Amino acid sequence: MDKLKARLVAKGYAQQHGMDYTEVFALVARIDTVRMIIALATKKGWLIYQLDVKSAFLHRELSEELFVEQLKRYKQKGNEHKVYKLHKALYGLKQAPRAWFSCIEAYFSHEGFQKCISEQTLFVKTSGGRILIVSVYVDDLILTGDDEQMMLEFKQSMMMVFDMTDLGRIRFFLGIEVLQQTNGTYICQRKYTLEVLKQFGMEESNAVMNPIVSGFKTNKIGEGNKIDETYYKQIVGSLMYITATRPDIMFGVSFISRFMSNPTEVHLQAAKRILRYLKGTINYGIFYKKNENRQLIAYTDSDYATDLTNRKSTSTMSSC
Repeated sequence: MDKLKARLVAKGYAQQHGMDYTEVFALVARIDTVRMIIALATKKGWLIYQLDVKSAFLHRELSEELFVEQLKRYKQKGNEHKVYKLHKALYGLKQAPRAWFSCIEAYFSHEGFQKCISEQTLFVKTSGGRILIVSVYVDDLILTGDDEQMMLEFKQSMMMVFDMTDLGRIRFFLGIEVLQQTNGTYICQRKYTLEVLKQFGMEESNAVMNPIVSGFKTNKIGEGNKIDETYYKQIVGSLMYITATRPDIMFGVSFISRFMSNPTEVHLQAAKRILRYLKGTINYGIFYKKNENRQLIAYTDSDYATDLTNRKSTSTMSSC
């Protein structure tokens, strides 16, 4: 335990739409964007750094008029009937994430960053032939570029505006472990995979050599008794997140995700086989080589009318 922390939280569940808030959607970086930044930085030989904003949701001033009750044990004597008026956001408010992103977006705009059209959480700044790339995921930021001095100036500027922690070189981001080496960058989800295996009671299971049996086919009806849909969806959802660094299980996970509406024991066995495969390949991940001039090569294949439910064909594509 590093420290003990108490936080005043608003009762967001009591807010009414149209009165206390309007828009709540807040943008976050996509995993594909994070991988692209890591791949680009590795190829160019750039270092990747990580920043963390402390109490990020408390920075943005509110446009709505909101009030909160006084804490029961900390009411001011003689003013017990009064309430607090909020000037800035609190944790728990439905609009807090959106308010924070609007705040940091305004900061980037003021500092001369350009927002990517296709990825709204990616900001790029160019100056004198130098480049700085920043990606935002709520209160976590990763940055890279070709000039160390430019990145240092950015960190100092951020710390003057926000209360931030400089985490140094990126090591762990969104459940992805990142290891920057002299010859490249290795990313994996070993820790998260172990947690998933433990969650579903597969940490002591026997490992298998492939995620899905060759030629295995089933339909939406399946064989065996029906199982708990929620349990099955939890397995599939966890596996889908692991595909961020494990493209070798992408086909199997995509296959079992077709049966989430009415899963049976056969579908569960297929999902658990992927977990058993992960058990034996826990250290697998993606390694981006440094300064390697690669060409984008794509491979595609398809079967013919093999879907047992609707006779559709399945196409697959991969690139390297």
